[in-house]
Amino acid sequence: MKEQILRELIEYIGHDYIPEQDSFLLMLIDDAIDDVVQEMFPFGFTNKEDEDIAKNVAMKRYKSKIRKIAQYHYDKQGKEGVTSYSESGVSVSYNSAGTPASYLRGIIPVAKIL
Repeated sequence: MKEQILRELIEYIGHDYIPEQDSFLLMLIDDAIDDVVQEMFPFGFTNKEDEDIAKNVAMKRYKSKIRKIAQYHYDKQGKEGVTSYSESGVSVSYNSAGTPASYLRGIIPVAKIL
């Protein structure tokens, strides 16, 4: 599943893609998966096995959101931590320094009663 997201991200990048970017793109995908999983399971996990299962569920259920989050952070590279800037009469602003809440909208949190 992660390889499919990587292929779609490479297609999005187009002619600017170089194979040396693969490890960076995989890191963006992993970070996007972590963002989605954290939104799905806001109280965390008691063990690594549950976390791995949650990541697989997230990739199946929210693949397009994961890709869009990775694309957002790819487009924002070099501007990490910046929320707005202005240059030569052009102003750019971002919702936040991290993943905007609008990208996480629609993710259903999961909770268990103990």
